[in-house]
Amino acid sequence: MKRGFFVLIAIFCVISLATAQTQIALKSARETSTYYAFAVGIAKALMEGVPEVNITVETSAGSVENVKLSRTRNDYLFTSPPSLVKAALAGEEQFKEGGYGRIRGLWPIPGLVMHWVVRQDSGIVSLADLSGNKFVPGGAGSAGERITRDVLAAMGILDKVDLVRVDLSEGVQAVRNKRAVGFATSSTPPASMIQEIAATVPIRLLELPDQDYERVKTKYARAVIPAGMYSGVDTAIKTISEPVALYTVENLSEDMVYKLTKTFWESRPRWETVHPAMKLISMDDVNFMEAKLHPGALRYYREVGFKVTPALQ
Repeated sequence: MKRGFFVLIAIFCVISLATAQTQIALKSARETSTYYAFAVGIAKALMEGVPEVNITVETSAGSVENVKLSRTRNDYLFTSPPSLVKAALAGEEQFKEGGYGRIRGLWPIPGLVMHWVVRQDSGIVSLADLSGNKFVPGGAGSAGERITRDVLAAMGILDKVDLVRVDLSEGVQAVRNKRAVGFATSSTPPASMIQEIAATVPIRLLELPDQDYERVKTKYARAVIPAGMYSGVDTAIKTISEPVALYTVENLSEDMVYKLTKTFWESRPRWETVHPAMKLISMDDVNFMEAKLHPGALRYYREVGFKVTPALQ
């Protein structure tokens, strides 16, 4: 009789521990995307470091869907570029219905890194040298095209470059066939299309010098493409990225978010192995996140001495 009683107690304790876990959804991207892989790797690292949490990674049609769900879901994490979160908080663009004030920031993840690619035999060695040449600024309507135009405008050469507006796959072929000196793409490195062209055509990646970065630094984060990531590119390349970050909503407890944030940054050796781009994550990019940080995340950043911009506190 006593043995049966203790078995029941043991079963009850196991069930209690299971139900005590905080169930959290992490909304990311399509299952075939790099960002879904990022989310899976991050979730695994968090659950290893915080046993009382269970994180389910969910697929998504994209960042707009992720942001819109933040109006109604609790215990919710999601990925998004800060630019979309900024629009949601202001009730602009796709988010005019409002109600997004509960969004809180956590930490950055790999952003959309700009690659400005040219043929080595083009003679182009800098962005300024694009003047007077045909160049594909990114796929028509893409983030890459928008960022390239912003940079060229800031440098004062936008109207001097012959920009070819086509689908990016056509642009890559134009470079292969010497109908353009190069193309741009915003991708998490290593970008497969650059690996493919570099395997047959010697390429060069163009840097954005510090003096030109100063002109766009309020919109874009500094990024560096490591040496050796692409065939023939043997030096690190200074460029920029459009940040992407992980967000939550205000209902998660401060203690839970503190534990998640601390675990994230302290488990870097684990999640860096998920994808080469994970090595590019920098705490400096926290200040590009636009939304106020969750109190639990803010507590961690203060603890480690990271200076958070006042607007996010």
